[in-house]
Amino acid sequence: MNVLFGTTRQWNPGDEFILMGCINLLHKVIGDFNPIIYNRNPQTRPVVKRKGVKKFFYEKFFSGNEFLDNSFKDDPEVNYVDLVVFAGSPEWKGERLSSLYDFIVKHNVPVVFIGLGSAKKFNFDEGFLTEKEMSVLNSALFISCRDDVTFAGFDGKANARKITCPALLSSKTSSVVEEVKKIGLIYGRSDAVNSNRVSEETYDYLMRFYRKLIEIYSGQYEFEFIAHYIDELPRFSEDFPGFKLNYSYDAKDYVDIFGKFDVVVGHRIHGIGLAASQGIPGVAISHDRRGATAKGFGAEMISVGEDLNMAVDKFNMVVSEVSTRSKKIIFDKNALMDEYVSILSDALSEFNKKG
Repeated sequence: MNVLFGTTRQWNPGDEFILMGCINLLHKVIGDFNPIIYNRNPQTRPVVKRKGVKKFFYEKFFSGNEFLDNSFKDDPEVNYVDLVVFAGSPEWKGERLSSLYDFIVKHNVPVVFIGLGSAKKFNFDEGFLTEKEMSVLNSALFISCRDDVTFAGFDGKANARKITCPALLSSKTSSVVEEVKKIGLIYGRSDAVNSNRVSEETYDYLMRFYRKLIEIYSGQYEFEFIAHYIDELPRFSEDFPGFKLNYSYDAKDYVDIFGKFDVVVGHRIHGIGLAASQGIPGVAISHDRRGATAKGFGAEMISVGEDLNMAVDKFNMVVSEVSTRSKKIIFDKNALMDEYVSILSDALSEFNKKG
C-alpha cells in the first residue's frame, strides 16, 4: 500500500520529526506500507502568482516531467496513492498544498490529518479556507490538533480532536534518565532564512540565558549545542567559542544527536519533542503561539523575556526531578501511542479491510 505524507524534506527537521512519529504510528495501525512524500519544501514547491510569465516558469520547472525531486509529482491523471496523511505543521492549507487538495478531491482518496498546528488564531470557514479545503477537511477520516489555538479554530467542526503532537512518537526507543551529566542547548539565529530564524528579541534571550547557564554550571555539567538549519553554522563560534555544535543534513541523525543528552533546552519545539520521545526531559523556550505544543512533551516552559533567575530556577527544577520527569514522559508517550492506535484503527477500519 502507498501512503502519501504531506511534509517537508531538507527544510525544517522538526517537520521530519513529526513525520517519523506519524510513520511509527501508521505501522502500528496498518502494518507495512510504502511511504511517499508530498514535499512542501519551499525550494521544491515555491509559491508564485500563477499567471503570465510566472505561470509559465512554474509549469515549466515545477510540474510534470521537469519536477525532479524524488517525491509526489503533480499528475492529476495518475493515482497510485491509497491514503493521504497530513503530518502535522501549521502549513496544512494554502497555495503550496493546492495541487494535493486537487488530487484528493479528483480521486476521492482517504485522508487523515495528524497533529495540526497554527501560529495564529483562525475560524473554520471559507474566509480562512477554500471551498476545496473545507470539503477535504469535512470528509477526513480523522483530524487531530496539537494545541489549543488550532483546536479552538476548528470550533467542534470536522470532528477535530486535541491530541499531543505525534513528534512524541518519533523515536522507536526510550530509556529513563537517572542523572544529569550532559546538557543540550538548541542554537538559533535571527539572520537565518525566513521560517528558520528567530526574532532579535528571541536571539538575545537565548544568548543571555545560555551564557548564564554555562557561567553557573560549566564545572558541573557538560554543555553542547544543537543546530537545525545550515544558516546557524557560520557564526556559531563567534557566539560560543570553544563549544561543540551538533548538526546534520539528515533529520534521522537527530535521534542520535539528541539521544546523547540528559536534558535539552531550547526554542525548537520539535527538537524538545524528539528528545522527549527518547525519555529526555526538556526546557522549552516559547517565542510564539506554537510553543504551547511543548506542554504535550512534558517540557518545563519558559517565555522569552522571562526573568533569567526564574528561568534558571525552572532549569534547576527539571534537573533535580530528571528521573521522575523522564519516567512520566515515557509513560505519556506509551499512552499517546495507545490512544492514537485505538482511534486511528477505528477511523481506518475500511482502509484496513482493503489492505
